[in-house]
Amino acid sequence: MNPDMQVVKQVLAGDTEAFRYLVDRHRNKLFGVLMRILADPQVAEEVAQDTFVKAYTRLEGFRGEASFSTWLIQIGVHQARDRHRSLRRQESAGIVSLDELRLRNESGWEPADGRQVADPLANLINKEKWEHYEAELAGIPADFREVFTLRHLENMDYGEISRITGDSPGTLKVRVHRARALLKARMEARGIKLGNSTAAPTARLVRKQEGS
Repeated sequence: MNPDMQVVKQVLAGDTEAFRYLVDRHRNKLFGVLMRILADPQVAEEVAQDTFVKAYTRLEGFRGEASFSTWLIQIGVHQARDRHRSLRRQESAGIVSLDELRLRNESGWEPADGRQVADPLANLINKEKWEHYEAELAGIPADFREVFTLRHLENMDYGEISRITGDSPGTLKVRVHRARALLKARMEARGIKLGNSTAAPTARLVRKQEGS
């Protein structure tokens, strides 16, 4: 049996502390997805917490038809959409600027490339390129960020993304195509050329180590 499913059964049998295993196992991936969709670390952290709470309350509904990670991301994506709608209402009322939210990045999160790079200068250049990329990703429409993140940064197929978002594969493909075009144009405006196959560098968000 899948280890996540075993833990789910433990929690449903009364061992509520076992849910901590699922939180620890999946929180980094969930945060990475939400961070790119919401383009703000503080909001992403709040939505991640809300997602785990909602997952806990809905745990009886998890049947194992998809992986627990996919099921959790599905909840997170819909929570993120709810937050976007709330922010848009606040923005229209003059309460908050989405641009201000996107520019905030003070919570100790930074991009990191998992590849081994021997040349420190090359590593610095790659890091700088990824920082520019993250900034431009935060600037494209939220529905494009959402599907682009799931397709190119989480490597999900369109069928899986369709189950998560409720959108048709055809609609998702159009959004990904437009997202790639927007990101390519925005990066080239910075003087940074991207490959033709995808506009996404191979990288992920990680929390800075304490004291680094």
